[in-house]
Amino acid sequence: MKFKSAVAGLLMSLAMSPMVAAEDSWPTQPVKMVVIAGAGGGSDYVFRLLSRELEQNTGQPFSVINQAQGGGVVGMTTYTQAAPDGYTLGQMSPFAQYRLLDQADFTSDSFSPIALVNMDPAAVHVAADSDLHSLQDIVDRLKADPASLTISCGGTCNASWDIPFVSLMLDEGVDVAALNLIPAKGSAAGLQELISGGMDVVLSSLPETDSLREAGLVKNLAVFADERLKRYPDVPTVEEAVGQDVTGGTWRGVAGPAGMSPELVKAIQAQVKKAFDSEAFQQGMADRGFGAVWMNARELGDFMAEHEAQTQRVLGELRQ
Repeated sequence: MKFKSAVAGLLMSLAMSPMVAAEDSWPTQPVKMVVIAGAGGGSDYVFRLLSRELEQNTGQPFSVINQAQGGGVVGMTTYTQAAPDGYTLGQMSPFAQYRLLDQADFTSDSFSPIALVNMDPAAVHVAADSDLHSLQDIVDRLKADPASLTISCGGTCNASWDIPFVSLMLDEGVDVAALNLIPAKGSAAGLQELISGGMDVVLSSLPETDSLREAGLVKNLAVFADERLKRYPDVPTVEEAVGQDVTGGTWRGVAGPAGMSPELVKAIQAQVKKAFDSEAFQQGMADRGFGAVWMNARELGDFMAEHEAQTQRVLGELRQ
């Protein structure tokens, strides 16, 4: 009996050893990296930059696959339905809105979080000749009449840029269900509407306004960050502007399908951290004005849960 148990234990350990070895030496074959946005945009840039460093460090090809269909639903579906073996990974970005809008069934449990590599806070912009001179002016106007301003989401509404803004308005007692939120074909389109007089406010990141700001066409009123950004020292935080500590924006990380082993996640996280810390990645992010922000797998998982809670709160009010 003892002999049979010993043999069974030996066979089990032998069967498991290739898996352990594979996890320790990840990757041993090409890796697919699914990006939930089109080629040429910010997400594409970040993941190609990261994948290039991963290729150089591991000696394995990392293929960036752009799947922006359905506002990112197609891309997330692709990698969450893949085998949890570490060879199909994807972009982890705001996802909670899909389920709340009946577009997909993603929850935190749909993913194996690996690491966050980028975060760009939302910011509030107006035209240079606008009579709105501060975020407090906007709050006061919307308190008096929630529908009085046309507000571009800088892309699809109920996502990265407008969620923190609406959250702030909730804290300020504004009837957010009456807000005049208008989707745009990206931040560039929304900003063009702003300077042509077709929009009162645009919500997007600060780097996306650089050329218009330098041309004296746009004013940046506030940023949804914990502290002022080094590149934009004259733009106050929301807390400085109105006294409410509200942060948020877009964020990008690496994740895989649910069910990945903790050992495999740890191995991939180590390689992503090495790529993140490289001089080429850090300089490439700085050159484009992207925020290089690191969270490990556990921290990213906690952050994803917070994202779900904030999105639930905001969309619950907007859909009333």
